[in-house]
Amino acid sequence: MLKRQRTRIQRGFAIITVLVFMLVVATLLSGIGMFAASHQARAHIDGDYASSLFLAEAGANHEMHKLSINQNNPDQYPGATINLGLGSFTVWCANRDGSVPWTDRKELLVFSRGVVDGVTRTIKVAVKGFYAPGDYAIYGTDAVSTFTGTSPLIRGDIGTNDRLQFTGSPTVTGNIYFNGPNAGWAGSQSGYPTYYDTKPLIWPTVSEIANEMFPSGGLTWLQTHNDNIRAIPPILGNTINNSVILRAGNYYLTNVNLGGSKAVVFDNTSGPVNLWIGPEGGSQVARFRGGSAAVSLSADPSKACHIYVATRGGIDLAGNETMDALVYAVNRDFSGDAYGHIENSGNPVINGQCIAEDVDLNGNITINFYTHLIRPITFGHYGYDNLWEEGRVNGDGSWTAGGR
Repeated sequence: MLKRQRTRIQRGFAIITVLVFMLVVATLLSGIGMFAASHQARAHIDGDYASSLFLAEAGANHEMHKLSINQNNPDQYPGATINLGLGSFTVWCANRDGSVPWTDRKELLVFSRGVVDGVTRTIKVAVKGFYAPGDYAIYGTDAVSTFTGTSPLIRGDIGTNDRLQFTGSPTVTGNIYFNGPNAGWAGSQSGYPTYYDTKPLIWPTVSEIANEMFPSGGLTWLQTHNDNIRAIPPILGNTINNSVILRAGNYYLTNVNLGGSKAVVFDNTSGPVNLWIGPEGGSQVARFRGGSAAVSLSADPSKACHIYVATRGGIDLAGNETMDALVYAVNRDFSGDAYGHIENSGNPVINGQCIAEDVDLNGNITINFYTHLIRPITFGHYGYDNLWEEGRVNGDGSWTAGGR
């Protein structure tokens, strides 16, 4: 009897042990299942979190590429949304202070928000425009640039948005750049390093430059608010037909007719001399002879002299003098047609740049490029400019830095 009772106790103990073991195993399996499910959910969230950042960065790259093709077609606030893969990004441009819409074409902030399955991440990237290559001693913006002299010397690059023709044998120490779909040689040429780009370079007009420098009225304002009286001798009637010394300042002329030994001397000791030739769209030709500046361009580019030509007649660079200056004749009329002309009928040496709608060099001119005295208003491409930050855009448009 005692033996049977002991056997029953042992069997009961075994059953309890098995039940406890099964309970432990069930608990472990349940824990493993919960852990696996939690891990899978966490991995899914982390994947969405990483993917949303990838999409935000894709949005910023998309915008830089878009601006590089056409800087006048930005995505403005509140932005453009593009679906990509399992999510989307929304991207827009802003000025460097965060204000919208973006107006400064030189630099900007790109905001990009990536969204995947309800997970959102936003980045802010500083971007700027990078100029296309070219150290231009000469640039013709819309017309053929023709060189008929027997031995002109160009120390720098030559560029054009249209056709370029050499009817002489110029020496060019730099490269030839053809920018735009219609740019190329007019005739057969060889021996010059030549580069092509489908995008033309757009330069500011003389009127635009004047409006930026003189917001009160640009060229019109300059007609009565200039430094003509400070010239030696004073300029009367906006006319020069004799030798004159121009000191630092802004001078406005409507008639320039210099011949023989008569010339303009730039006294830029105290700062740059800016000579404006108008009126805008006028038909007269400025027959110009210039002398070297008191402070050469190579010694101090900040005191460089500028000759801005707003007339259709343009400017004729005569004589054999040396001149330190930018000669600039880029204009557009009310209908958008370009005009502006530079030619030479002597053998001058120009330390600076010649940029116009068309450049026609007939003598044995020498042009030495030293530095960029003016830049186009288009850029070769837009790219990263030393700032990448994650955060969020607040309801009032302000930015709060910080990630996850």
